Amino acid sequence: MSKELIMTVDDEPVAAARPRVTRWGTYIAEPYKSYKKYIEALYAEKYHNEQLFDRGIPLVAHIHFYRPIQKGLSKKEYLRRANHEVKPAIKPDLDNYEKAIYDGLKKAWFDDGQIVKHETEKDYDENPRTEIEVRKWTK
Repeated sequence: MSKELIMTVDDEPVAAARPRVTRWGTYIAEPYKSYKKYIEALYAEKYHNEQLFDRGIPLVAHIHFYRPIQKGLSKKEYLRRANHEVKPAIKPDLDNYEKAIYDGLKKAWFDDGQIVKHETEKDYDENPRTEIEVRKWTK
């Protein structure tokens, strides 16, 4: 039986942030820092920090980000977004969302470079969350 990672992060997705450099040093800004720790805690709770995938195992990731629907829209536009008829073609970039997830799940694999294929998507939803599936790659 092959192992797989299946998780839902019940919180608004947060994009990875670049480290900030000041004259006092380098730091990672909030809310990314807290979001990453939250994902680490969810992983520890569900998988007990077990490394699910050994070094060198190629992986496939499926990640679906659900952003909150903005306030102040017409009822018609709100329903279009709630029914996933409109995609959020705005910042943050999809790759920055992805990086935040990979950083938070660093204990699941030896290195996130093992991900050889990924399918990611972002949508609007009344219930902001991130759904994650990672499996061993097969032909």
